[in-house]
Amino acid sequence: MQTMIDDHLRSARQWLLTRSAELRERLSRVHDDLRRETTQLPRDAPDAAIVMENDEILRAIDETARSELMQIGHAFERLDTGTYGLCEGCGAMIDTKRLRVVPYAAHCRRCAPDT
Repeated sequence: MQTMIDDHLRSARQWLLTRSAELRERLSRVHDDLRRETTQLPRDAPDAAIVMENDEILRAIDETARSELMQIGHAFERLDTGTYGLCEGCGAMIDTKRLRVVPYAAHCRRCAPDT
């Protein structure tokens, strides 16, 4: 049983590391695009307007990625303190199916703010 738990924790940690790296790379690309390091703002007003609308999407991607990185950081803290997999709301074990889908979940389905 302990081996299964250790394997699950190692797997979760690896997933979190991989996902964190992916998000940091995405943020880097988004910031490059917003700073116009890859392409300059077009001189044509309609084209520039489209690019600026796309900037709003990039900012939303940035915000979402930052939020997910914060949740991942919190999951690392829980892994390090031995509370990973315990609901922060009620203290019950978070269902392993939920943790497989959302490895940084801090709440069980019953206590999750979005459900």
